[in-house]
Amino acid sequence: METGGAGGPRGAVWEHLVEAGPSAERLAALGAEGWELVAVDGGRAYLRRPGAPYRERVTLDQRRRALAAEGPARPVRTPPARQRLLHPEVYRIFASAGHTDLVTICDRGFPVPAGPERCDLALADDLPTVTDVLRLTLPHFPPDRLVVAAEAEAACPARVAELRALVPEAAIDLVPHLEFKHLAACARATVRTGDSVPYANVLWVG
Repeated sequence: METGGAGGPRGAVWEHLVEAGPSAERLAALGAEGWELVAVDGGRAYLRRPGAPYRERVTLDQRRRALAAEGPARPVRTPPARQRLLHPEVYRIFASAGHTDLVTICDRGFPVPAGPERCDLALADDLPTVTDVLRLTLPHFPPDRLVVAAEAEAACPARVAELRALVPEAAIDLVPHLEFKHLAACARATVRTGDSVPYANVLWVG
């Protein structure tokens, strides 16, 4: 059996499955699991089914890691005395976020979606930056993972490396920038910064 996934329209994801010589009973069982037979070639059956939305995939991954007890528990960080998060609105946004909730921390040019709550911190060019906000929030609210546009690896590799250094315990998911925008529209809130680095935007995932 082989499985795989591929992006679909508007950020949709399809799961794909290839089985060699499945019996009628096996095909019936796969159909009950939502698999649709697409083609048969050389005794191999090709099937697909709609994949779970991003937040559901995060939930499933969190459940898998919790049940497997992967690695040590996440350490509790004590915020440095000289770097306390003082902004009450930013603190409230992250404190109210639950598991799989998203918070967008975006650069100055990001088209902030109309739906989520907006907290605008942009004062001037690169004041503050996305990483400034992350450095202050991470000791209080460590994420399960961060989501970054895949284009950032080519446009600003140094920034991606900086993010990996900031959250060594957390995963960094790379998604197409278009999918990033769709996810940002579903976020709990958007924190806008003055960051001028291309594709500096980050999704914090609870």
